[in-house]
Amino acid sequence: MLKAKDWKGNIIGSNGGNIDFIECAWNRNLKECGDFMVYLALAEYNRLNKLGLKYVENVGRPELGIVQKIEYEKETKGAFVTISGFFVDKLLDFATYRKKFVVDTSSGVKPPIVDYLSKANATVGGIKPLGGIEFSEDSTFPLEQSCEIEEGEKAGEALYTILSGDNYGYITSINHYPQTPTDNLNLSVKVFKGRDLTKGDSAVYFGKAFNNVSSVEYKFDDSGNQCFYEVLQDVNEQHYGNFSTTYFPIKYTEKNNGEMSYLIGCYFNWDSNAPENVGNSKPKAILKASLSSDEVDLENTTTENQKKIRNLLESKAKLDMLDNYKVEEIACNVIQEKYKYLQDYDLGDKCLVYIDDLGLTYSSVITEIEETHKSNKIEIKVVLGTPRKLKRG
Repeated sequence: MLKAKDWKGNIIGSNGGNIDFIECAWNRNLKECGDFMVYLALAEYNRLNKLGLKYVENVGRPELGIVQKIEYEKETKGAFVTISGFFVDKLLDFATYRKKFVVDTSSGVKPPIVDYLSKANATVGGIKPLGGIEFSEDSTFPLEQSCEIEEGEKAGEALYTILSGDNYGYITSINHYPQTPTDNLNLSVKVFKGRDLTKGDSAVYFGKAFNNVSSVEYKFDDSGNQCFYEVLQDVNEQHYGNFSTTYFPIKYTEKNNGEMSYLIGCYFNWDSNAPENVGNSKPKAILKASLSSDEVDLENTTTENQKKIRNLLESKAKLDMLDNYKVEEIACNVIQEKYKYLQDYDLGDKCLVYIDDLGLTYSSVITEIEETHKSNKIEIKVVLGTPRKLKRG
């Protein structure tokens, strides 16, 4: 059931806000902002538009859709409109920060996230991007994380970067809608960790053998993955000799166009992204980092600062590796009989998948859920990313 809201957050219409639609796609995603699409008759769109349609609610789902695009078409069978947009998580992208930001998790992950968002959402030039951003009390944060946020990166995208490990995600809701043109939106963010549903009474299994999927798709591609790096950084000649090979086993000088460069560096290896069945052979990449003064002082050669520089170089390699990660995913069209969607399994949960034709068993996290609402029926497609192969007994 879809309901319509205006920009002040009010349910609109005399029928409880219900939208009379032809088809709806509701695409939920763990690692990036989800989106939606609603296809409806022109007359129904005109009714809602006159009432001030701004948001679409999919009853029972935590997301709220923002109407951002409108497409009109006229056919022999009638006139129709398609409305679409992102979920309100996208509103976090109103905020951004001009400097690079290093996530230091020595005091946990939540404090640096709060610090980053306060800087990104600060009042500048007399304008504040959002009225406020807060975290819900039931949020669950990862224990540690090592990453950096590039200058100018949108806050919503930055939060996905910070929560890139394991099966963490976030849901954004509006806890204050503007009531006047000079009022601001306030957002509440819930950080969550999916459940482990791979064992015990709550275990969830997908596979044709269990008669709970109509189709299963499997894709694997490690043609472009990268796992082993030499990460290099230019430093000042005056301080070059003070860097220890304990932290920087790579140290050398080179001359380019008559100018001498002094480089330090380290190695980074991530076996989980190594090509399969090639023994211990690994593709190597050379990555030249460009650490800025906002991130670290490259003239400070104390032990603690050298450790910090080393960690930042490793973070640069990890970010590059994530852009060159092996592609492996499973998609299942689920039959809603054995397990109840949203109750027995949901976005971020780790489940088991059997692919009988390939003789494979995987445990994997649900990274996407594609809902299709049409003719009073709901079709569910779950996409499970970066699966881990299990031995079959």
